[in-house]
Amino acid sequence: MNILQFNVRLAEGGAAGVALDLHLRALQKGLSSRFVYGYGKGGKKSVSHHQYPNVIKHTSRLTSAVNIALFRLFNRDLFGHLDDLFLTMTRTPDPLVLHFHVLHSYWLNLKEVVTFCESVKAHKPDVTLVWTLHDHWSVTGRCAFTDGCEGWKTGCQKCPTLSNYPPVKIDRAHRLVAGKRQLFREMLALGCQFISPSQHVAEAFNSLYGAGHCHIVNNGIDVVTEAILCDLPPVTSGHRKPHIAVVAHDLRYDGKTRQQLVRDIMTLGDKIELHTFGKFSPFSGANVVNHGFETDKRRLMSTLNQMDALVFSSQVDNYPLILCEMLSIGVPVIATHSEAAQEVLAKSGGRTFDDAEVMSLVQRQKEEIAQAVFGTSLAAFSERSRAAYSGQQMLEEYVSFYKSL
Repeated sequence: MNILQFNVRLAEGGAAGVALDLHLRALQKGLSSRFVYGYGKGGKKSVSHHQYPNVIKHTSRLTSAVNIALFRLFNRDLFGHLDDLFLTMTRTPDPLVLHFHVLHSYWLNLKEVVTFCESVKAHKPDVTLVWTLHDHWSVTGRCAFTDGCEGWKTGCQKCPTLSNYPPVKIDRAHRLVAGKRQLFREMLALGCQFISPSQHVAEAFNSLYGAGHCHIVNNGIDVVTEAILCDLPPVTSGHRKPHIAVVAHDLRYDGKTRQQLVRDIMTLGDKIELHTFGKFSPFSGANVVNHGFETDKRRLMSTLNQMDALVFSSQVDNYPLILCEMLSIGVPVIATHSEAAQEVLAKSGGRTFDDAEVMSLVQRQKEEIAQAVFGTSLAAFSERSRAAYSGQQMLEEYVSFYKSL
């Protein structure tokens, strides 16, 4: 079996982490696997390109730059195709799996992707098409993250915000949504099998395209992080006051990090110590430690391992791996209500909270927080979580899925 993973980025973002992990684990299992990605920072090769085997940078800097510039006006990626891979795929002697992940975000034109898949299937019938939906892009006219908006249910008539990712200057979603959904129906007609890491995205997809068309395979911790986690010793609370973590790529984005909630936590003064991890922290004060954006995963996880809890308030995540990682090293997660957080936490017996409960919980010690969130001891919840979010289990589910098609 030959497998090609496709994702816009190689090692930046949750979807990239899942795609790359499937690629690396497949290689470990002796399967033939390659990873095709669009571009790295600035349209260049990813800074991680030479760290991984069998990876291919696909798109030119010019294509990604033009797509970024024009998306704000046209609400879609006008350029980008996979035609240069056609001969490679059709000449592959064995059965071939094309596994798509995130194809939007200034990389590929959706219509070109569908046309490409039609051509490949016509020349090589033993090609299997799989598409993992890491966000809501498949059901909306433009957005990847709905951020609580349900306008997609009525055809994206009027977008409530032009800043929701990917941002635009002119709202054309209502004009594009029907054509975009038709292209997804054409992928279904080609036999493409859709998967989502989460129940709520699968339900949204199935509500539009038909029951049973989107299956669920939960994300797991990647092989590199899993090795790091195994080396981290369990840490009980050793602080005079709770050390509370907030993690996001860009800490300014309210969809990921509720600014007001974090500021409310800061008002607790010397009752807590707030630690932020990410770029552009807007938070400062006597009880705030800003660590910045940490590129060394081992150092990041080692520091997070010292925390009493993570506060998670994102409304735009699908199946956030940061929760899986924190829970697996025995750090409790205090999450506000969202479908994504509820689904992840339920897998290890946890639950979500309203803002008032969050304010109370962050003032407790690690063991007390674990008992309140998971109804069990810190050690028991940690052991349960390590098994619940295994990346090896994710690979086995995917390979079983490939073989069943």
